[in-house]
Amino acid sequence: MLLNNKIALITGAAKGIGAACAAVFAEHGVKTLYLVDIDEENGWKTAENLSGQCSCIFIKADVANEREVKSVFSRITQEQGRLDILLNVAGICSTQTMFEVEEKYWDRMMEVNLKSVFFFGREALKMMIEQQYGRIASVTSISGQVGGIRTSPAYAASKAGIISLTKSFAKLGAKAGVSANTLAPGLVNTDMISDADFHYSIDEVPMGRVATPEEVADVALFLVSDLSRYVTGQCIGVNGGMFMA
Repeated sequence: MLLNNKIALITGAAKGIGAACAAVFAEHGVKTLYLVDIDEENGWKTAENLSGQCSCIFIKADVANEREVKSVFSRITQEQGRLDILLNVAGICSTQTMFEVEEKYWDRMMEVNLKSVFFFGREALKMMIEQQYGRIASVTSISGQVGGIRTSPAYAASKAGIISLTKSFAKLGAKAGVSANTLAPGLVNTDMISDADFHYSIDEVPMGRVATPEEVADVALFLVSDLSRYVTGQCIGVNGGMFMA
């Protein structure tokens, strides 16, 4: 199994892409899986659904709160003594236009989408560099590569920031056996695209359909497994051909 006996942490794991990633990780032999989310109801439900496949622990936390992030890592250190995999999925989206977005929404977008990746990545790097092994992967977006079209410029900017931040992680961790990469989905069948304010045409997708969360999860699995052992600082598009770098 690709993740046999690994200790993994996923943020934003209560539902959608995060929950799909948790299911794929459990299927591939992860030993202990920590799920972090603010959504307590769905978080516990996801953890319960996977409890028969691995040790699955839900932690309610605000990913943008440094104190709560440090508490998560203190618990993992105490209970496991190591962390092999960090997958950052937590994020929020907005369709507010350039002229509609207010400062408070801009700030919250940056806190949840970007600052959380910094907080979790920094704590994970400390552990992974010391143990001379680790895999960090973060979910960004096609918006971070091409700019916001339907999504808010704040969302696009936060997702672009994840790509750049991850390159810093990759450079810092490379000689210690720690890789850091991003994956950039396009349209995915989650709550975001079912939002009444989110308009798109399937004609924009060369493959002619939106992705399933499981298809994104399969790419995340590649990036956090040793199949990607010589890949770091990269952004992998999962967009059905919408953007070809």
